[in-house]
Amino acid sequence: MTNYNIKLDKQAQQQGPVKRWWLDFPVADSPATLVELTETGLLFQGWVLLERPFAVQLYVKQGALRCCFALDKPRPDVVQVILKQDATNHPQRQCGFRFTLPMQAADFELGVLHDGIEYPLCIGHISGPFKVLQGKDGWLFLDNDTNKSVEQFTGKLLLDNAAKQGWQQFMQALVQQSAAQGCKHVLLLAPAKEAVYAQFHPYQKARLTPVDQVLALAPPALTLCYPQQTLSTSPRRSFRLTDTHWSPYGAMLASIDVAKAFGLDAEAITALFARDNYRDVLAGGDLGNKMFPPQRATEQLLKSFSYRKYVTEDNGLANFGRTMVLHYDAALIDAHLVIFGASSSYSMLDYLCRIFSRITLMHTAGNVDPTVLNTLAADYLLCQTNARYVVRAPVADYNLAQVIAAKQ
Repeated sequence: MTNYNIKLDKQAQQQGPVKRWWLDFPVADSPATLVELTETGLLFQGWVLLERPFAVQLYVKQGALRCCFALDKPRPDVVQVILKQDATNHPQRQCGFRFTLPMQAADFELGVLHDGIEYPLCIGHISGPFKVLQGKDGWLFLDNDTNKSVEQFTGKLLLDNAAKQGWQQFMQALVQQSAAQGCKHVLLLAPAKEAVYAQFHPYQKARLTPVDQVLALAPPALTLCYPQQTLSTSPRRSFRLTDTHWSPYGAMLASIDVAKAFGLDAEAITALFARDNYRDVLAGGDLGNKMFPPQRATEQLLKSFSYRKYVTEDNGLANFGRTMVLHYDAALIDAHLVIFGASSSYSMLDYLCRIFSRITLMHTAGNVDPTVLNTLAADYLLCQTNARYVVRAPVADYNLAQVIAAKQ
């Protein structure tokens, strides 16, 4: 569940008819859920003391929308403690307010309305757990994520010697392990959204990025697939506007490039996917859901096929350690594809499932467990990681069983 954070900028205590005021709720930097903000309503509670008993109202503004509330809750404690007067029949005994209001915008203003004039008491902002960059034409991008995506894109963060060495060791091990198993391999780097649609990103792409460094390290024996060019030149949008991941159509393009890298008949595969049907759906995403209010966009989702019908095993774990097995007898080739993948692999299953009759997917972000690989009798091996992860090289001695045991 995404928790949102409430920031408050409190204004002057004494202004217009207001002598002193206090806001009990919301509390600055307090978390709030989407249900609380949009359905239950955000709680506003506090008190306002006036210079004298003026006729005033409380207001909350959200953009052009202004809602007004009465200052009508008894607060004898305020009269006694702040004014140091007897509250029994005091004219400002009803100085309190308490109401809930569903929030419709990220920015809001709480204030006092008197004779048609607004006196703001507090300006608030609702933000998600991570910052989101708003690019051109509604495109959203990662900002302050743990992988420092912006710093990678702008070239401020590059691979150090240890990271380069880690990548070289992993690549060499992948070539050796696939040869020992007698299977074909592909290392798939799923491009970052900003690398594919740099023209919509608010920052300028650097000439040298960590991905460029990884590509330059690849030995001749390694089969490397980085479909940035394919995705960026597609006549149809290959990434989702409000998500970090490629669209279903983008996943299809990446799947074809992987098939080419494996040496398969790309023409037959392209013809198979050409018959697919898509439907327009208003969808959020891992970026849009971090904003308030959540931002959605119309996306084309695959309608004519679903790999979920052919899942025979699934341990149901979230992210790392999740293991799935698929069987689809009508696939183009009778072969076993083993995937050590990341989040971008899941949307590819709708397409890879129709190429390979059996698929075993393990969520490891490209890390290879040699023990598992030895037992699976793979015909094809796909290691997939997301480009923003490349600052940390994957390893070829991963212990999948240990990861699963820790989550069960």
